[in-house]
Amino acid sequence: MSRRPDPALPPEGLRELLGVPFTPDQLAAATAPLEPGLVVAGAGSGKTSVMAARVVWLVVTGQVLPEQVLGLTFTNKAAAELASRVRSALRHAGVGSHAGADQPDADDGEPTVATYHAFAGRLLREHGLRIGVEPGARLLADATRFQVAERVVRRARGPFPDLDKGVRALVGDVVALDAELSEHLVDVDELRAADAAVAAAVAAVPKPVQRVLKAALTARRRDQLADLVAELRVAKAALGVLDFGDQLAFAARLAATYPAVGEIERQRYRVVLLDEYQDTSVAQRELLLRLFGGGHPVTAVGDPFQAIYGWRGASVANIGRFADDFRGRDGEPARRYGLRQNNRSGGRLLTLANALAEPLREHHPEVGPLVPRPG
Repeated sequence: MSRRPDPALPPEGLRELLGVPFTPDQLAAATAPLEPGLVVAGAGSGKTSVMAARVVWLVVTGQVLPEQVLGLTFTNKAAAELASRVRSALRHAGVGSHAGADQPDADDGEPTVATYHAFAGRLLREHGLRIGVEPGARLLADATRFQVAERVVRRARGPFPDLDKGVRALVGDVVALDAELSEHLVDVDELRAADAAVAAAVAAVPKPVQRVLKAALTARRRDQLADLVAELRVAKAALGVLDFGDQLAFAARLAATYPAVGEIERQRYRVVLLDEYQDTSVAQRELLLRLFGGGHPVTAVGDPFQAIYGWRGASVANIGRFADDFRGRDGEPARRYGLRQNNRSGGRLLTLANALAEPLREHHPEVGPLVPRPG
């Protein structure tokens, strides 16, 4: 039988309700007010447990319904784990409907948990026609994306005097540049303008050194690759297909162009949980900010010391900017919460880890050293 909301439940009641000995820091993050917040969760600090506990807290105290919660993370595996933990916690607390609990994207009395890309894909299916994206656009698998790019490269007329790689390597460069432009929300014309500025600056140097000449060559190569990227994008549009980068770039453009989409999403989801925020890209930040900025209750969880996806367009600067990006309705920066107790490792290993991480604190002084669990 479902438990009735209890607005008077004290934060400490979560320990008994879920049978978990939460630390004071974990309780503070889980029971934070219904406002934007950033949880800096160190390695092994129980961030998933805290995210699940936050959902339970908000539901049990009557602040939201389970289906008004949106959780976003990066991989299907992580989404399935987060969904399982949240629903298990709700069952343990005796709240919410649990039909379809084995479905990560169930939407019948259940929280919605999805990957960032799946969420962007759903937005395009529902609203893509506003920007000319067909709802039935097919998502390209990696292998097919490379096949399309290879056809574009082999049919390109050029000239491409500075592209001296073989076809296979050149296809990889075209695909990579296309993805980087999408992740950073930079269009081909903007890239061409930037490379033209580099070329002009080099031309103005009376006696350029080798490093300067190399920069000019890189700019010329990138400019020629941009021609191939433009042709690749035309080919994808003609085929009615998208890749993961397109999903995010188009969804960000949609959110920026049509504020009504954000209004719909904010009405649908009163609470948003963002996992691994240190690995979000420029496009993901722009999408989330356009949809859920302005004081909407967004809780981001992450750790700048665990940022590992810069090579694919992620920007660790996003987590540093979160407090200013997602300010409260009163205009104040989002509140920060810290999880420092590591529950996996002993003191000697954590001493080593803290020493290795010390240089990072010059850039992220707000992140404190990890401490072991008592005993």
